[in-house]
Amino acid sequence: MPQSIEILEKQLELLEIERQEDLRLYREQVLKRSLKERVEKGKAWYPTQLIGSYLGTGDRVVVEIARDADEKAPNSLQAGSMVALFGMREGKEAGHVGGVVHSIRKNRMKIVLGTQDFPHWLQGYKLGVNLDFDDKSYRDMLSALKATMAAKNDRLSELRELLIGPGKPSFSDWEFPYKNIILNDSQNHALRRSLEANDVALIHGPPGTGKTTTLVQTIMEVLKREHQVLICAPSNTAVDLLTLRCAQEGARVLRLGNPARVDEDIHYHTLDETIARHEDYPALKKLRKEVEALYKQAGKFKRKFGREEHRQRRETLNDARDFKRYAKTLEDYILHQVLDTAQIIACTLTGAAHKYLYKKKFHTVFIDEAAQALAPSCWIPLAKATRVIFAGDHQQLPPTVKSFEAEKGGLGKSLFEMVMEKEGVATMLETQYRMHQDIMGFSSQRFYSGKLKAAEGIGSRGLGGEIGAVEFVDTAGCGFSEKKNDALSTYNKDEAALLLKHLALLINQLETQDPTTFEGPFSIGIISPYKAQITVSKDLLAESPMLLSYEQFITINTVDGFQGQERDVIYISLVRSNDKGEIGFLKDMRRMNVALTRARKKLVVIGDSATLGQNKFYQAFLDYAEKIGAYRSAWELMEEE
Repeated sequence: MPQSIEILEKQLELLEIERQEDLRLYREQVLKRSLKERVEKGKAWYPTQLIGSYLGTGDRVVVEIARDADEKAPNSLQAGSMVALFGMREGKEAGHVGGVVHSIRKNRMKIVLGTQDFPHWLQGYKLGVNLDFDDKSYRDMLSALKATMAAKNDRLSELRELLIGPGKPSFSDWEFPYKNIILNDSQNHALRRSLEANDVALIHGPPGTGKTTTLVQTIMEVLKREHQVLICAPSNTAVDLLTLRCAQEGARVLRLGNPARVDEDIHYHTLDETIARHEDYPALKKLRKEVEALYKQAGKFKRKFGREEHRQRRETLNDARDFKRYAKTLEDYILHQVLDTAQIIACTLTGAAHKYLYKKKFHTVFIDEAAQALAPSCWIPLAKATRVIFAGDHQQLPPTVKSFEAEKGGLGKSLFEMVMEKEGVATMLETQYRMHQDIMGFSSQRFYSGKLKAAEGIGSRGLGGEIGAVEFVDTAGCGFSEKKNDALSTYNKDEAALLLKHLALLINQLETQDPTTFEGPFSIGIISPYKAQITVSKDLLAESPMLLSYEQFITINTVDGFQGQERDVIYISLVRSNDKGEIGFLKDMRRMNVALTRARKKLVVIGDSATLGQNKFYQAFLDYAEKIGAYRSAWELMEEE
């Protein structure tokens, strides 16, 4: 069996394991729990009252509901969540319909239903919402894997062998003299390499190196040579960002996907909004109203149903069907024009399975944040490509895999990482525009072979005065022992308190040094890999009147929550402190690379060297901190007032 088929067969097996694990978690958290338990765990809202309902874009029914609950009540539902709206009467379910959460503001929720008809139980019933299981993404990925395995004597089979088989990707041998004046040398090299690629090219963008800028400029340059391109990413957030950036460059972008999952800033570029601006849309809207009116008229004959009424009803229904055919013909015409005139079609990787893209082909497909994408999801758009340009960084967050067995089997290895092993396809961006050189130094050495360099004027940009750019505060010997909460997440309250004390002292130092520091834009981030530590930190912050007065400048979140973001000052609480040297998922070095590279001007890491130092990675960081004079004992801090 060819190497590529073996890889895909293994991915097929692992993806099914992941799907079953995801389904198991859903059953445990939702289906096997009573409605009361689901509400208590934040997996459902009940009871709720209907605030309003209306037909939204695309003739989808939109429902707004409200719950009478504490605004801090548990809630796992968020914009984009798949849900099921249901109606209850006398303890029995009257019906349910699937949908997507459009938005949640405090105790109000808007849901875009997967129907064009208003459920009969909307009025006069108690309404509720359950978290639903979205199996479609798995079906689309499994289908894409099978299609790629079965491909023969076509471009998809060639790409399969070039990307994960023994094939060697080729590049045109002509020299491209073009130089983009807003890009630096390594960015221009990545752009040229992408243009020269016959099969595949990788833009490898370490933190702060302008990967998105480079990708957008590459897309715009390709559009000078091609009528249309497809751009994809694993998340809606990443697709929305690319859509916005390309639109700002003047490109005609069409954003496919459920409007409920699209950021409000780019609704203008969605399919529904673009269709609504078409010159023939008023005629389509009029035809739809005629159809609706004729069907309602036909329904009036149900009570008096003689021979004449039967004839009139038949004629009215025939008229309705005729108008419906006209409407469908006009809608198809508008759709064809909208899809054909867009320079860029943008969607998520699984969104590339959209019915309107079923038969479309693109010379170039761009996949952003490719190192965070499950490999099976990439084969969905690849089936439509002649060549592909990947952008990402395999040294940052990997794909999310819920099943330990699937992760161990290799499902967490992205297609980007696989293709990185091919010689000559990747270009690394080497100049970063975010961090002080001391903040950058460790990650550069550890993850990027020491090749990262700070842009002119960035490397020495700090907080000023005698405030160093990096500090490691060592809690060894302080007795700050870790604990676990009911959900078995680890926290360290003493360490969190020490972090906030350090922050308070830093704020006072900044205010003394420059009283205008907090009059302009200034930002502080507090990161921990553990959700329990995030909760503890937020609670302690709420108990500090001094820090609460600076709350607008402070964000507290997990590492994943800070992906793609940056702050002037970053604090990292590593939490782990035990006699066994156990550090759990702190062993995920790529996740830690993300945390260590979010700060622009100052990075403060707090942890127990006695526990952390037993791991080679953290010992290397401790050595680095000592080398640059960034080491500090927590005892010094505890003695300060």
